[in-house]
Amino acid sequence: MRKFLTGVFLAATFALGASALLDGTNAAFGTCTYRCICSTPNKCCTTNGVTTCKPDPNAPIQCTQRYDC
Repeated sequence: MRKFLTGVFLAATFALGASALLDGTNAAFGTCTYRCICSTPNKCCTTNGVTTCKPDPNAPIQCTQRYDC
């Protein structure tokens, strides 16, 4: 019985996660880009026409140093 309930829980968790990705309310894949803002790499994502940027120290880009920020 315990294995059965564990299986049901895992299946429900997977189904919930999959439905969250497919319902269209989350950002679609490929809407994020990396930009240099004041010599800091940022990950910028656009959702519903609104772009937000957050610093990302693990970004795959390198930014040169600027002194005007």
